[in-house]
Amino acid sequence: MKKSTSNNKIYFLGVILLILMWQLLSLLIGEETMVFPGPLATVKYALYLLGREYTYKCIAATMYKMISGFMVSLLLGLFLGTLAGNFETFEKLFNPTIITLRAIPTASLVYLFIVLAGFKTAPIFLVILISFPIIYEGVMGGVRNIPKGIINATRLDGASFLKENLRIRLPLALPYIVVALASSFSLCFKIEIMAEVITGSSNPGLGSAILGARSSDPTNMVPIFAYSLIAVVIMLILDYFSSFIRNKMKTE
Repeated sequence: MKKSTSNNKIYFLGVILLILMWQLLSLLIGEETMVFPGPLATVKYALYLLGREYTYKCIAATMYKMISGFMVSLLLGLFLGTLAGNFETFEKLFNPTIITLRAIPTASLVYLFIVLAGFKTAPIFLVILISFPIIYEGVMGGVRNIPKGIINATRLDGASFLKENLRIRLPLALPYIVVALASSFSLCFKIEIMAEVITGSSNPGLGSAILGARSSDPTNMVPIFAYSLIAVVIMLILDYFSSFIRNKMKTE
């Protein structure tokens, strides 16, 4: 309990230090509107944005697209990760694909998906390709690290391949899977916003709102910082829950 309280105090002091450095950097640059707005102006405008219905439409649209891509990654990761966890040959065969997905620059994929799927759908595909390798490896690692004694006992009972995985392997691999999901979820939100900015989609979304604010008044960076601050707060909340889940799974 004392350690937790101490960590919270240190975290709070870290936030204060970040705000002070932000303010100092803004003062040193000396262009609080055109180049680098300070925390006070950013928070004030962010509160104004939070009073507008359009902001919540953007948040909802970004979350919807992000979750859509994430769910596709989850299904693919469960299916292919289970196969890789059961069959080492399949894992070795699929490994070059996973390495390639991790190595390809994210920005270059956006332009590919714009051509293939259009501006509206491209960010969803990007979320899928970014989160899929993380989920796949979490599922594969969880399925593969189940004690052989449990699997042998299941096979002696005559369990089929499907029953063995649905009732034994995947439930026992759940800690690995949950950690992978928690690790990739907040990352997907960040990727979704970046993809919306790059695609320049006119559909609602936090990335589209940032791009729209930049296009409407290139001399005023305050709205851009304000939208970014809202996105950062959401990501911090997602990351907090992700860290909580990861720590809880590690202690169990």
